[in-house]
Amino acid sequence: MIPICISTVNGKGLPVLLESIKQYAPEAFVYLRGTERVVSGYKNARLIFGEPRNFGEDYNEVIDDALKYAQACIVCNDDVVLTPTSYQRLLEDVEVIRELEVNVGWVGARNDYVRPMQNIRYNPDGDHLEMCRFKSEQFIRHASAIAPIFAYISRDAWHHGRFPPINWFSDDVSCADLSNQGYEHFVSSAYVHHVGSQTTGDNSKQLTAEAMPWVKEHRPQYAQRFFGT
Repeated sequence: MIPICISTVNGKGLPVLLESIKQYAPEAFVYLRGTERVVSGYKNARLIFGEPRNFGEDYNEVIDDALKYAQACIVCNDDVVLTPTSYQRLLEDVEVIRELEVNVGWVGARNDYVRPMQNIRYNPDGDHLEMCRFKSEQFIRHASAIAPIFAYISRDAWHHGRFPPINWFSDDVSCADLSNQGYEHFVSSAYVHHVGSQTTGDNSKQLTAEAMPWVKEHRPQYAQRFFGT
């Protein structure tokens, strides 16, 4: 089965996330990174201890470890809750996408606190609600970038698009690097509930300012697109 990779800073939402995995994806092995004081034992997990650095470096460590043994993984924020169908639906959608014979990059689940195209409120076609859901939520969408709140990545794609050592925009850089190498990204019909901003915080100005120097130095071709400068 495809493992789930999680990195946590304060472990605030971790108990609820792990319980939802236990209930709704019990077959999934978990690779979990965090400090020893916030990561408790979880019988179906490999625990990796280390002090927080930034989103990119911390997730790179745990994903690299998982992909030593698996052909793909699901990258999961520490502030989400799975539904009964989240794990299976995401993997089913990946198989559908593979039938298109494209180089699959990121395939991300929809949620309720995320960039517009992945948000369950995103409704560009003006669909009417049916049982509190838009029709468009049932379909897989192409996307230029994916926020890996709960997202599939293969070993091959990962080695061509690892995260940079920053918090915000680490996912944008990964997606852009992969797109430049011919990979395509998709929004799945799978859904997870996302509390939001527990992993890196919610100070958007500060997080943008911290990411900007690295992007300007190492990926100047993305600076205009990301920051408008």
